[in-house]
Amino acid sequence: MPSLEKNALRVQMPDGSFVEIPYFKIKGGFYSPVVYIQAAQHGVELTGVYTIKLLLDSIVSTDVNGTIILVPVANPLAVKWRRHFYKMELGEPYSSYHPHQMNRLWPGKADGNETERIVYDLYRNLVEQADYVMDLHCYEQWIAPAALVNGWDEVSVRLAEYSLLPFIDVYEKSNVHRGMLSYVATEAGKHALTIEHSGQRWVFPDQAKLVHKGLMNVLRYLAVIPGEPIKPKLQLKLRRDKHVDVYAPEGEWIIVTLKTAGEEVGEGEEIAKLLDMNSLKEETIRSPVRGVIYWIGSTRSHIDTRPSEEVQVVLKGEKYRIATIYAVE
Repeated sequence: MPSLEKNALRVQMPDGSFVEIPYFKIKGGFYSPVVYIQAAQHGVELTGVYTIKLLLDSIVSTDVNGTIILVPVANPLAVKWRRHFYKMELGEPYSSYHPHQMNRLWPGKADGNETERIVYDLYRNLVEQADYVMDLHCYEQWIAPAALVNGWDEVSVRLAEYSLLPFIDVYEKSNVHRGMLSYVATEAGKHALTIEHSGQRWVFPDQAKLVHKGLMNVLRYLAVIPGEPIKPKLQLKLRRDKHVDVYAPEGEWIIVTLKTAGEEVGEGEEIAKLLDMNSLKEETIRSPVRGVIYWIGSTRSHIDTRPSEEVQVVLKGEKYRIATIYAVE
């Protein structure tokens, strides 16, 4: 059995206080790559914390070839603030430019703001020693889970495939923010994988189990834990594979979703109902193709950060997307 160490980084804040970031280090008996896995860069993306708990429970009871570093809460300031970023105000839009947007600040600054200092200590003390870097995030519940990967590194693309998630988002350099952990790690010669669970603000256990299964498969693929990895079957590449957007007809509607993001549907199958606000007549929305739902219910990006827009209401004159479905032949 591997050895297990529980430690904590003590990060000094600008006011002289300290923030502790617990982490677990699991070491096996043989040398092999170091794998770093973290969750909760953003304070409302909590399911990844439970995913890491499942990983810890599974890994400590099996053989390990190398070292696995698990950081369940990378950004305790944001989690305790109960928003995506530390010092983010209620209703403030999600942004790449907030001074505490952690996933735009890598590799951090030793004398920076609170979040930059957390990033700096994580990077210098833990990430730098890793060969593989995996970063767990959460989309809104209206979007299917996906593996995000930098397309200029073929090893990283293989990791995304072995994650077994239904969707892969392959980025080009021109579309990646230079301060993201995945970008900084890849440019440093590491191999990086970002996972998006479905659902923010609370823990979705089924999503954690789904991602846990995929990450265990990735670790088998890397020969870090024993077992034969499962070869990926159905996976769809976002933006590249054939897909259809479904829009609400003209009117004023309340949306009743009948399916969830990531669910497979048949051609002609009901995916939602639209309830007319005035007459209470229903309009049935059906899938135009056989496929997998990527997005359903919400048409606005980062809707969970703006409570006034969370309500599933279509207003007259809006071109409102009900769903995006990727076709399966």
